[in-house]
Amino acid sequence: MFRKFLIFRNISYLLFILLLIVIPSLKILKMDIAHNESWLFGQEIELSAGFKPLVITIGIIAIFIILANLVLGRVFCGWICPGGFLAQIQEYLKKITKNKKFLFYLITFVNSILFSLLFFNWITDLRVFFYPTNPSFWPLLGAFAIVTVFFYFEAFIADKWCRIYCPTGIYHKITPFNHIVKPFLIEKNACTNCKECIKSCPMGLDPRKMALVNDFDRGIQACIVCGECIDACAVVNAKDGKNGIIKFVKDISKYQKGDN
Repeated sequence: MFRKFLIFRNISYLLFILLLIVIPSLKILKMDIAHNESWLFGQEIELSAGFKPLVITIGIIAIFIILANLVLGRVFCGWICPGGFLAQIQEYLKKITKNKKFLFYLITFVNSILFSLLFFNWITDLRVFFYPTNPSFWPLLGAFAIVTVFFYFEAFIADKWCRIYCPTGIYHKITPFNHIVKPFLIEKNACTNCKECIKSCPMGLDPRKMALVNDFDRGIQACIVCGECIDACAVVNAKDGKNGIIKFVKDISKYQKGDN
């Protein structure tokens, strides 16, 4: 049985990353501090004028996060954020390189460089890194090294970054939140306590209980609505020809009445 939420999330992640590549590459919004240039919708403008649309874009994303929190919870973390995608890749990498630490370190380093290039493509022409004669070469190379170290730390700790250190996650916690749907154990007595839902949760939560917990770290506020627990439960139960018993539900109260 395939994990449908994992597939849909990866598609969503990749589409957003593609957008992050296409926008500056097509100069829809692009800054080039190495050559004192910037572009907006393909038209060249002064570098200083390029800061305004960039700030506006960041503001729109911030507003989107608040609105998403109000309606669906932390969907930005679970379905859009490139850092979440990086963490997911790294967790998978840990599993397949258990006894090959050097390979893990090497691929983590490569991933860190790729994400740094994704970031720097917004603010400069990446070809500057091949021209030491450019006055911006050394400052940008130093900044690139610092950002790569940052991404390496993020990639190395993987899911722990999303749980503990991510500033966007902290921002999520201080904004109002709600969930139209939330993961919930709809048949309590059918649960075999295999704990696959807990093992699969990138936030280290217990999906069987978190909808009932009012806590930023252990409750529904920390849920990134990724559906991993639902996939895991469905896979386990499919082995016995049954349906998963953790589902996205709107009203959990009707599942709390009587014996499930």
